[in-house]
Amino acid sequence: MLKKYFILFLLSLFSTFSYCQNAIDITNKMFEKSKTVKTLSLKIISKERFGKEYKTVEAYIKKQVSPVKIYFKQLNPPTNAEVLINEKYTKKALVNPKAFPWINIELDPMGTILREAQHHSIYEAGFDYFIQILSYLFDKNNDKIKQLAQYKGEITMDDISYYKIELSNPSFKIIPYTVKENCTVTSLARKLHISEYHILERNLKFKEYINEIPIGTVLNIPSDYAMKLTMLIDKSTYLPIFMEVYDDKGLYEQYKFLEVKINPPFTEADFNENNKNYGFK
Repeated sequence: MLKKYFILFLLSLFSTFSYCQNAIDITNKMFEKSKTVKTLSLKIISKERFGKEYKTVEAYIKKQVSPVKIYFKQLNPPTNAEVLINEKYTKKALVNPKAFPWINIELDPMGTILREAQHHSIYEAGFDYFIQILSYLFDKNNDKIKQLAQYKGEITMDDISYYKIELSNPSFKIIPYTVKENCTVTSLARKLHISEYHILERNLKFKEYINEIPIGTVLNIPSDYAMKLTMLIDKSTYLPIFMEVYDDKGLYEQYKFLEVKINPPFTEADFNENNKNYGFK
């Protein structure tokens, strides 16, 4: 009897170890695959927490990685507002608001108006930003990643198979941080690999992402981007099509990618305001 239980214990231990290995192998393939993405188009459904409420937005996006070119159209709520960025010519964003003042306007992509009630800027659209965050968390926790990253099996939706990966981060906590150099909310978040909105949410005297933070300011910030992160990774492309991010308050943000096309052959017309399929005229 003891021998039987010992064998079952070994099988359980081997299974757990294999799951960790699978999680790491799958995620590493995702990291490698993301490096091959030069252009993409997709629909994104985002759900982000603001205070005690959540805001859901659906949008269509075309993106070229370098030089940065982005076309964005909001589908739901159904404003049909459009944003166009083509850094071959300018770093400004051309905006068709589909509302007052009823004309195209140029705005700073990182400014207050374009980032109102959004966790991320238009530059973070797609996979690369979150994969950078996840890669940093893997590197930071390299010595214990086999325990933190778990393979949760395969899931099939709409006849497509996905790997489910879950990253737990028990060391996540809110910590005091003293600013040592001039920065903005955005530049500090980039430096520390945390969410910009997390800084605003925990430090209410700062209202905007472009707010400057004086040297010596003591902030309450999260130690990491997430306490838990769940992903569904497409088995055929090794790219994440669904992500949920949790902090100490619960669900922080959720993203679902639909109709994903990797490396479509864009032309200049795809990022031109005169495109007949756009509404900038």
